[in-house]
Amino acid sequence: MASKAPIYRPQPAQAVPASSPLAAHQSTVNGLQHEAPTREPAPSSSTEGFFQTPPVILNQLEDDVALQRSLSLFLPKSIRDEIVPELHTFGDKVLSKPVMTLMADAEHNLPYVKPFTAWGKRQDELITSEGWRGLSAIGIEEGMVSIGYENQYAQYSRPWQFCKYLVWTGSSCWVTCPSLMTDGVAAALRKHLSDPSIQGQSRMAMTNAYEKLVSKDPELAWTTGQWMTERQGGSDVSQTETLARYAPELSEYEAQSAGSDGMSLGPWLCSGFKWFSSATDSQMMMFLARTPKGISTFMAPMRRKIPGTEETELNGIQIQRLKNKLGTKALPTAELVLKDVRAYLVGAEGQGVKEIATVLNVARVHNAVSAIGFWGRGLGIARAFARVRKVGLKPLSSKAAYVRSLAKMHVEYKANVLLCIFVASLLGIVEQPQIAAYNDATGRPQQRTTVEGTGTLPKAAAAEHIFRLLTPVLKGLTAKSAIAGLAECMECMGGIGYLENDDAQYNIARLYRDVNVCSIWEGTTDMMAHDVLRVVFGKTGKEVMPAMDEWVSSGLQQATSSLRKPAEQVMTLWAQWKKDMTSKERGELELRSRELMERLGDVVMSTLMILDASQDMDETAVCAFSAWMDFKGISGHADSGDWQKLVERNQVVVFGPHGPQDAGDTRAKL
Repeated sequence: MASKAPIYRPQPAQAVPASSPLAAHQSTVNGLQHEAPTREPAPSSSTEGFFQTPPVILNQLEDDVALQRSLSLFLPKSIRDEIVPELHTFGDKVLSKPVMTLMADAEHNLPYVKPFTAWGKRQDELITSEGWRGLSAIGIEEGMVSIGYENQYAQYSRPWQFCKYLVWTGSSCWVTCPSLMTDGVAAALRKHLSDPSIQGQSRMAMTNAYEKLVSKDPELAWTTGQWMTERQGGSDVSQTETLARYAPELSEYEAQSAGSDGMSLGPWLCSGFKWFSSATDSQMMMFLARTPKGISTFMAPMRRKIPGTEETELNGIQIQRLKNKLGTKALPTAELVLKDVRAYLVGAEGQGVKEIATVLNVARVHNAVSAIGFWGRGLGIARAFARVRKVGLKPLSSKAAYVRSLAKMHVEYKANVLLCIFVASLLGIVEQPQIAAYNDATGRPQQRTTVEGTGTLPKAAAAEHIFRLLTPVLKGLTAKSAIAGLAECMECMGGIGYLENDDAQYNIARLYRDVNVCSIWEGTTDMMAHDVLRVVFGKTGKEVMPAMDEWVSSGLQQATSSLRKPAEQVMTLWAQWKKDMTSKERGELELRSRELMERLGDVVMSTLMILDASQDMDETAVCAFSAWMDFKGISGHADSGDWQKLVERNQVVVFGPHGPQDAGDTRAKL
């Protein structure tokens, strides 16, 4: 006989604290309090109970106001109209399931070396994952290097390239490291190919390499390593122990062995040890070695053909071991033994440090945009989480202290994005004469001519000096900001932010691991601060300071009436910085070099924030500038005043004027 269901018998109503979740089950009918019938509480399990609604990571072009404002500030509308649809499509692609699958594969299947064949012959075969190779191909196809060399938009090609690069970074698993080096080496080779006097085998080798480095075809394109670091120092290359000797006569074996993809073997033999060499899977390398005339720059193919076969072998290189690093796990970084590497001299003997400076300046821009790109992805995840997460019965996005923390990150992130694209724009201006010379030397048609500077960008004559001063500032500040920012992003997510999440799109822990290298690669923060002083007190110091002074002054003069007072405060900061540089002893400036670099960064970023807000007095831009001045303590009242207005301002900074639930398409703003 079936058992009868229990009869529900109402119990006398009892008072329930307003803060209790049970209060939601009570209602009032005819003035009397009733408790709605509830089921007996059941324990949670692996399949029952609360499950967090997954955050939806939005297309960065639609969700990242800093990126939108950078496009608006640094690119003419005619160019924006052409590139925004492509950037929007790419924003979807980097978050797509196929790309996430490649990311997961690259992180799980790490590179390794097979040192010997089955018969005991040394081979040093580097094995990389399908995910790594797939992501590399995407970066090449999407023009992470080639956009800067196609020069379709003249001086604006570089800001366009790096805006796209910023969107790519969070999904790239550091395939951008080879891109970084490839771009710098391509710029160095283009400079030499612009000189018609360079002829013969060297020109053929450089032309062959250059055309492959700037290709968009993954089947043809090369990447390159850039090897400077040895055991005795990182960025200090003065004690380089790799030696090079001129030996143009090839052995019979070498004469039958072409380089990788047909690059002939060079007339120099180079031997030594490289302590930290990234992009070990590249097709060529540029490195430093010492000749009788001093430290010099060389280039060489990574591999050469084995005579009489279709197989290849390393060009005098042995992989001693791969590095075990905190982050950048998918990127193969190695210790390399160089034994009679056949190479070409690039530039003049003894001028290696000067030659490699071209590579470093471009690489430092990449490093900075990589750092901010990682941070931008982390902030996108944090915003998405705040939209769906509840604390008790209230959305996390309504918590004033939490949103204040997000707002502080967002304004610093925006200032760093503006600085990145500003310096990238300077690079675009500086390169145009060299590109014109390269086109002349190679018989290529000239493209659009350089457009002289506007109120945002300096004129061409000043751009080179400002670029040289701000490149180390950019590299030094963005790295430290992004590292601290991604630590905050992890905390914003609570425990799940700390997890090595198998779902690649939410893995902030990976982003944090990967971004930490940005303060070390291409020069540490203190080295960047020292470099700032070298520029100010170097041979071109007399030109650098007036160029910088003119840009800051003209930029601040464009402040609208409501922003003139804070613009005057920024001008006061700039005046004090100039005074310190001329009144204090060099030893004290060295002692305080990092602080001086940070203060210079504050001046430049504040000026850019004013220029951005003044272009249209957009509510979000104005709120962001106000918050920036408060959080930096520049305004003199450091986030004080009407607290309710501050809460509203912070909401606008993080989520826009329509609040956290407004996640619609914002392309119309562009």
